[in-house]
Amino acid sequence: MVASFITFNGKIKYKDTEFNKATDGIAVLTGGKGRISLGLNLLNKNKDLKLIISGVDKKVARASIIPDNFDKINNITLDKEAESTFQNALVVKKWIEKYKLKKVTVITSYYHMPRSMLLMKLLSPDINFYPYPVEKNFSKKLSLTKHIAYYFFLIEEYIKYLMSYFIFFFK
Repeated sequence: MVASFITFNGKIKYKDTEFNKATDGIAVLTGGKGRISLGLNLLNKNKDLKLIISGVDKKVARASIIPDNFDKINNITLDKEAESTFQNALVVKKWIEKYKLKKVTVITSYYHMPRSMLLMKLLSPDINFYPYPVEKNFSKKLSLTKHIAYYFFLIEEYIKYLMSYFIFFFK
């Protein structure tokens, strides 16, 4: 179990990730800082991409997250139905099918990426997914208590990762 957690921890990357310009779509999974703005910036810098923002709260107005004068507003799909990572993956699968995409960049936080990628690949095995995590500002001056809390947080994410895997294969 410890070796498995170490392997999981090795999948978590939060810096030095390059955007794959071969992508034809960007899927932003909401829930943390910087995800939507990163997706909008990448869309703005790259031609002819489609963007989905999945898991937007039902009460949030489009104008509060996407400026009305945004050049590529017609390339953006807002999903207000998904309330879990599994539901995000289902919504993204339908969006991929609708636009006939083959290569999709996934934006979420670094710690959420392994589970997100697992579910995306399980539900859409013929699609090439590219992880593009939001960078983490990781301070080297964390106290021992904060280090311990951080690893408990990662263990929680690891358990969710394992549960996603087992639920999918043993349902």
